[in-house]
Amino acid sequence: MASGKAKSNRKSFNRLIKDCEGKNIEIIITKNISRFGRDTVEVLEGLNKLRELGVRVIFEKKGLDTADTDSALMISIIESIAQAENESRSENIEWV
Repeated sequence: MASGKAKSNRKSFNRLIKDCEGKNIEIIITKNISRFGRDTVEVLEGLNKLRELGVRVIFEKKGLDTADTDSALMISIIESIAQAENESRSENIEWV
């Protein structure tokens, strides 16, 4: 995706980014943040790339819109919390 980092192996996600780069998409509406990316890094890199391309992303479930500066900050916070919860869940499973 961004700055020489390995691309996601999610074919549809990569196609979405390519369509945005080709100016074929202006707005993305998705159910929630977890459907957009698999982890905090992927979500934030994807959102930064889309912001650079001028593409707006709306997360329906939380009522967040990247066109709104407060929402962009809230997305980062929510995604960080979700990532921490996932890591905690994984650690708990390993203990079983």
